[in-house]
Amino acid sequence: MAKILFDIPVVHEPSDWTDTHLVMEVSPHIFSYAILGREKKILQLRFYEMDARNNQELTEELRGIIVADEMLKAGIQKETFVYNFPESQLVPEKYFNENAGKNLIELLHGDFNKGITLNERIEGRPQYNVFRVPAGVHNLLQENFANGQYWHYYSLWIQYAQKQPDDRADRLSVMFYPNHILVAAVKDKELHLLQSYEYQAAEDVGYYLLNICGQLQLSPEDTPVILSGMIDISSALYTEIFKYFGRVEMEEFPGTKPAEDYPAHFFLPLMKLALCVS
Repeated sequence: MAKILFDIPVVHEPSDWTDTHLVMEVSPHIFSYAILGREKKILQLRFYEMDARNNQELTEELRGIIVADEMLKAGIQKETFVYNFPESQLVPEKYFNENAGKNLIELLHGDFNKGITLNERIEGRPQYNVFRVPAGVHNLLQENFANGQYWHYYSLWIQYAQKQPDDRADRLSVMFYPNHILVAAVKDKELHLLQSYEYQAAEDVGYYLLNICGQLQLSPEDTPVILSGMIDISSALYTEIFKYFGRVEMEEFPGTKPAEDYPAHFFLPLMKLALCVS
C-alpha cells in the first residue's frame, strides 16, 4: 500500500491559488506532486512511496490515491504528468520512425512488461525519446485528468540541464529515490549515459558509479559527482560515494527552500521538472 513520505503545505495568500499548476511525477517507486501558483510559487508538495510489485498493483495504488487525495480534486487549471519509467531510449532525429517505436523498445528492453509506447522530441536537441509506460496507469490518468499533458522524466531532465550554466566538461549527476537512482553522465560536455539503477545496499551505488567511470574513462578523483533527491549527508550512501570520489557536492535548490525541516535537495528531482513545464 502506498504511504506518504512528505506532506508539505506552504502558506501563501489566497490570491496565489489562482493560475495553479499541478505537476505530478509517476514512477514504479514514487508518486509525487507539486502545486505551483503565480510566479512558480510552491503551494503544496506531497510524496507517496509506492509498494507495488507489478504494473497492475501500481495502477490500483494510484487509483486509491486519486480517490482519497483531496488536493488532486481541487479544480487546478493546468495538469502535467511526468513519467519516470526506465524503459526509455534516445533516438537521433534522422533515425526516428514513429511506427517503429514499439519494436525498438521491445528489442532493447524486452516484451515482458506490456504497455503503451509513447515518444516526444527533446527540446533543443536533434533527438527523440521513445518510452514505454504501463497501459493501466496511462489509461487511469487520462480518465481522471482529461486535460493533462504528458512528458518523460529523461526528456525534461536533459532540457533542464541544457539551460543551466555549467562549464565543466565532465560530471555525474545522481538523483536518489528509495532503493533507486537515476544517473546522467556527461563527458566532454556531451551526454553519454542516462540510466536508472536499482540498489539494495550503499555498496551497490558505489559499484554502479565506479563502473560508469570505468566505461567512460572518467577519473573518480577528478569528476564532479552532483547529488540530489533522498540522500542524507550523514548516511551510509553518502559515505560510500565520498569514499571513492574526490569532488562530491549537493545540487543547489532553484528558488526558495520549501520546508525548513527537510534538506532542500530532497525535492530537487520534482522541482526541476516543475520549472521546466511551468
